[in-house]
Parts: sequence; structure tokens; C-alpha cells
Amino acid sequence: MPKSISYHRELIESLKEPSEAAVYLEVVLEEGDPKMIKKAISNVIEAREKLNWVSDNVYQNLAIFDLKLKETGEIELNLLRILLESLGLKVGVTVGHS
Repeated sequence: MPKSISYHRELIESLKEPSEAAVYLEVVLEEGDPKMIKKAISNVIEAREKLNWVSDNVYQNLAIFDLKLKETGEIELNLLRILLESLGLKVGVTVGHS
């Protein structure tokens, strides 16, 4: 009987690839749930930690992002941009569906 791989472990493994992390965050951002966005960013950070590719400023940016989220319950775009850039990603704009 094959061993099952936990969903979380498989997710973290896939998020080591920057393009996978970008698509994952794009989908979660489209959903718009601030708590899920925070969790998704934490998952990307966890994946980057396994690659030893997380600097101190990522943790500082996450702490500021988290504090603002707790205060307002909303995502501040500039803080999101700064946090994503510290992870080697960036915010983009696409054509919406009407």
C-alpha cells in the first residue's frame, strides 16, 4: 500500500517553484479572503524557508502585514506589494471578466 503524502507537504513542495507560488497567490488573492491570503503567503514563506531563501526583511514585512491585517481586517495593497517583492514576486493587473 503506497504511503500517502500530506496535502500540505505536497503544496509546500510545489510552492518552491516561483511560477507555482505566483499562480497560487493569484488564485487566493482573487478569492479576496484576508485570512486565506495571509495563510497563502505563510505557505509561500514556508516553501522558501526550505530553500534557505528567506531574508530577515521577509519576516519583518510579514509582521507589519499581519499587524495591519489584525487592526483593520483588510489587506493594504502597499504592504502586500512590499511583502511579495521581498519574496521575489510582484503584484500584477489583468483584464477582468464582465
